[in-house]
Amino acid sequence: MLQPIIRHSRKTGFTLLETASAVGLVGIFIAILITGGSNVLNLLRTSKDNISANQALQQRTEQMRMATWTEVTDGASLATMVFNTASPSTSGLSLPVETTVVSPYPAKAGFTPAKVVRSNGVATVVSSNIALQNERLVRVDYTLSWKGFPRKRDRIRSTSILVARGSSAQ
Repeated sequence: MLQPIIRHSRKTGFTLLETASAVGLVGIFIAILITGGSNVLNLLRTSKDNISANQALQQRTEQMRMATWTEVTDGASLATMVFNTASPSTSGLSLPVETTVVSPYPAKAGFTPAKVVRSNGVATVVSSNIALQNERLVRVDYTLSWKGFPRKRDRIRSTSILVARGSSAQ
C-alpha cells in the first residue's frame, strides 16, 4: 500500500532582524574600508610633498656647489644667479618659501649673514655682507617651507652645507 507523502513545510530564510543586522555590519565594513583608503591617500600625498621638498633641497645644494665664490657669498648675486628661478621640484608644493642664509664658519659674534628669501616667484635680498667674500669657509643654511597636506599645515625641511673658497666653481 502506498503511503501518502507528507511534506513538512520548513521556514527557511532570514528574519527582518537578521537582515537588518547583516546590512548594518556590511555598512560598517564599507565605512572602515573607505576611511582606511582615505588615510592611505593622505599618507601618499604627504610622502609626495616630502619627496619633492627633499629633491628641491638637493637641487639647491647642487646649485650652490656649482656657483662661484662671489655668487655664494654676495646676497645680490645669490638672488639673481642662483635663486632667479624656482626649483623644478617645488612646483607640486603649495606656497613654497625658500630661505638661504650664508654666514662665516665658524660663526662670528656680531656678524651679519647674507640672507635671501624666495617667495611668490620673487627672490628678495633680506641682508647682505660684503665681508663674507673675505672668509675662507662659509656655512649655507637652506630652508624650504610650504603649506602641506592635509589642512594646509606648515611643513619645513632644511639642510646645511659648508663651502670653502676655491671649492665651488670658479
